[in-house]
This record gives sequence, structure tokens and C-alpha cells, in this order.
Amino acid sequence: MDMMKNNSIPLIGNFRRACSGINKGIIYSILVMVSAIMMPSWAQAAQAVATVSKNIVAVNEVFQLTVAIDDSVSSNALDLSPLDKDFIYGTPNVSSNTSMINGVVTRNTQWRVAIAAKEIGDFTIPSFRIGATTTEPIVLTSMKSSTTSSKPLNQPAIRLDADLDKKQLYVGESFRYKVRLRIGEQMSQASLAPPSGDGLEVRQIGDDRQTETVLNGRRYVIIMRDYQITPTKAGSITLKGAEFNGSVIKGGRGFGSRLQVPVTQQPEDITLSVKGKPAGYQGLWIPTEDLQLEQNWQPAGAELKVGEPLTRIISLRIKNAEQSNMPNLTLPYPNSVKVYDEKPVYGNEGDYTVMTLKQVIIPRSEGKLSLPPLAVNWWNTQTDKQETSKIAGRELNVLPGDNTNNIVLPSVSNSVPVPQDQPTAPVEPQVITQVVTDAGFWPWLTALFAALWLFTTVLWLKARFSKQHVIVPGSGQKIVPPTPLTGMKQAAEAKEPIKVHTYYKQWAESNPEHPQQEALHQQVTAMMNAHFGKEPEQWDSKELINLLRSLKKNKPAKNKVISENQALAPLVPER
Repeated sequence: MDMMKNNSIPLIGNFRRACSGINKGIIYSILVMVSAIMMPSWAQAAQAVATVSKNIVAVNEVFQLTVAIDDSVSSNALDLSPLDKDFIYGTPNVSSNTSMINGVVTRNTQWRVAIAAKEIGDFTIPSFRIGATTTEPIVLTSMKSSTTSSKPLNQPAIRLDADLDKKQLYVGESFRYKVRLRIGEQMSQASLAPPSGDGLEVRQIGDDRQTETVLNGRRYVIIMRDYQITPTKAGSITLKGAEFNGSVIKGGRGFGSRLQVPVTQQPEDITLSVKGKPAGYQGLWIPTEDLQLEQNWQPAGAELKVGEPLTRIISLRIKNAEQSNMPNLTLPYPNSVKVYDEKPVYGNEGDYTVMTLKQVIIPRSEGKLSLPPLAVNWWNTQTDKQETSKIAGRELNVLPGDNTNNIVLPSVSNSVPVPQDQPTAPVEPQVITQVVTDAGFWPWLTALFAALWLFTTVLWLKARFSKQHVIVPGSGQKIVPPTPLTGMKQAAEAKEPIKVHTYYKQWAESNPEHPQQEALHQQVTAMMNAHFGKEPEQWDSKELINLLRSLKKNKPAKNKVISENQALAPLVPER
């Protein structure tokens, strides 16, 4: 037994020495390998990669840019501003995920964004820095859009056409400028600015007309608008065409985000040749292709009685004339008549501006009466000659009126009082005879004019103290533009989306921090998408109108007044 104990002691020592060698060699290597395998993913350097769905594209063709990093970072860690120079892009769609496979944790953050090249050429998508790592730049080629090919059946998505009556005209002569806008894309913003030019007065005629049509299976919204343009100086004038600005929505399904591509359409500039007023012209300068002067008499007979009214209605029709350029018609009536002039009434009949003047003429004495004629000089721009349009006067025989009152009054005598005790001769009772003939219609006419005077006075007082001044279009006065909120509500009720959006932009500029701005923006955007999308939808304006009513109830004391020049302000695409 002692011998066995002595033999085991060296064996134990040898085992300990062997284990000590393992600790220093193999065990150390094993621990290093296990530590490397179990090292957490955050200790490894993150890598970022940028890719595109295609690297040969057309101008304004939308493709997808994807930027990914194998780490969990903030959604704002990617700065896309380096794209501003050569590209347009939408709001990126950001996604993050974390997974564990066989005990290994992996994290990933990805940005997907719709992008399009602005011009033709070779461009480089620059590298993006995310934290301490960067992506590699990407080179791509942008070519001419295939939609501009020579295929005859291809129709552009957005098209603006303009037409005008004439290019050669005289100072003060007006002409029509007709705009036709065709929209076949889904739009988020749209504005149509009027034509312009130095020495030109531009005025929109009537309201926009909107229709729909289908061309080659594609639905289009057609918007038509007319302008009346009048040159104020002679010479060569450049007419800059009406300009359409909007944003077409691209991307969407299959892309990481939706992209708003700015679109601008403007017809070519037109040079106008404007002639001055001829030196030998006489009278008020009225240049036009056609002028018509007419009149109507009521009654039409050749005899009239004193106090009986005669109505003269004069109509002046001038083609393509501004209401402000219509002449004032004055006639030299004799002193034997009383003339009541009504306020001229203005209107439009096609290309003609019409002025109607009504006069009531009342003879005050019997006998022969000569009513004056009227002549208007004007310049025929088709024949380049001065012409005179005339209406004849009228010869009347005025008879005595039936408005006499024959009253026999008692005679007055100077008598001496007679004492009561003296006899007096019987006195015949004095009879007062009063003969009244028919007064005719003169009292009725007087009452009529008094009632009319009273009625007009009441209307004048009511208009003076009214909070809003109502101006009848065509009265020669400038129409006061509505406030943005009022304009939005009126346009929404009339279902005119472009006007709604125009007034919304004006309101948003003057109320940048309004608490209801986001809600109103969503309603206006939904309206535009419903009207101008690829597949137009029915849009209910009740929600928008109710929102506008609530805004009007809580509006500030003073509203910003928008001038006519700002009525169609250009719109900046959103991102």
C-alpha cells in the first residue's frame, strides 16, 4: 500500500503540469475564438450602400434610389440635399428592422425615395454620409424623354394652347386672347397666370369653363379662359403668353415615395404691331372693327300732348371694346322739354360691349318740337378709315294737355256793415260753382317720379351704410376682389378647384401658423386629386365648406386684402 501511494504522487504532478500547458496554449486559443464569435454586432463597423433601380433614364422619368446601412440609426440621419442640383425627389420612405439568427443580432435601416433627373446629360448621385460611414457615388445617364418621340398618337399629359384675334391693331383697340389648358395627369398644385406685356391692359372675361374629354383612352380635364387685352401705347409690343405652373404626382405604387414633378407650360411670345391714332381723326378715339348705334321710341306716334312722357332708348354696341372706353352720349335737347336720364346699363353680347341709355322726355309747351339726332365717330380698323354712325332725330307736334283745373272762386267786394235796426233788402244766396275737369295722367306721372326718387334714395342710403359695397359687373367700376376665405368658399360652392387652390395659397401665406392650416391643406389636396387625377373621382365639398365656415367665424379682425395681381400667384412644389 505504501508503495502504491508513492507511485501515485508522481502521476498527479505530471497531470497538473500537462493541464498547465493546455491553459497556456489550446485553452487560450479557444477562448479567443469564442470571444470573436460572441462579439455583439454593434462592435463591428457599420457599412452603407446606395443603389438605383436603373442608371439610364429619361428626363423627369421617376426611378428609385435606395440607401441602406447595417445599423439602427435615426430616420433623419440621411441628408438628401446633395441631390438638389441635378435631381428632384420626394419624401423618403424609411424602414428599420432588427433580427437574430443563431444568436447573432443584425440591424438594418433603409431609405427608399422616388427621384428624377431634371435635364439631359450624365450626372452623378453623390455619396451620402451616415454617421461615420459614406456610400459610393453612382453615375447615371439622362436622355430625352420618349414621350417627345414622333409617334402621332402620343398626347402630352399637360398642354397649354393660346389663340388671339389679331396681331396688328391700333392703340385702344381690344382683342381676345383665348387659353385652353389640357390636364391628363394627377396634380397636387395648379395655377394659371394671365398673359402680360409692357403697355398692355389685361382683363379676364367671364369665368373659367371646364369640361372633360377622352383622347386615345386617356381622360383629360379641359379648362378654357378668355382675356381681353388692350394696348395703351403704339409700337412693337411683346405679349408674353399665359403661364401654367403645377406639380405632377409621380411614383406611388412600386416606389418608396410619391414625387411631385414641377411642370411649367407657356405658349410662345407674340409680337404685336400697334398703330397710333391717325393725325386727321376727329372726335373721341374709338378704334374697332364694328360699331352699331340704334334707338327705339315709345310711343312711336308723331303727336304728343303737353306733360305726356316720351321714352327714347339708345343702344351702342362696340366690338371688342373695354367698358371704360365707351363714350358718354350727350344730346342738346331744347328748353321746351324736360329730360330725365337714367344711368347707362352695360353688358356683353359675344364679342360686343353694349351700352343702353334710357331717356324720358316730357314736353312742357305745345307746338312743333324737334328732338336732336346723334352721331358717333369711330375708326374702322378693317378699312383704316374714319366712319360715323348716326341715329335720326324726331319731329313732333305737341298738343295742349288735359291737366287744366277750372275753378270759379267767389268775388270779394268792399261792403259797409248795416245796422241791425235798419231794414235790409232780401239778399240772394251766392252760389259758388266749382268745375273740375279730368286731370289726366299728369298727377299719376308726378307720383311715379316721386316714388322712383324715394326708392333710389332708400337704395343709396342702404348701400352707403352697408358693410359690403356691391358693385355690379359692367358698371364701369372696379370690382373689389374677395378675401381669400370668401373666395375659397365661393369657389368651393361653384366647384372650381383651381380658384380654390389659388385662394388657399393666398390664405396660407398670410396665416403661416394657423392651427387649422393642416386640415385645410388636406381638404384642398384631396379636392385637387379628385379633379385632376388620372381617374377623377367624385368629390364632396361639404367638409371643405364647413371647415371654411368655421374659419370665417373665428377669423381675425382684419383680413389681408389680396390685389388682382396676386390672384393667380405661382405655386412652389412641395416635398
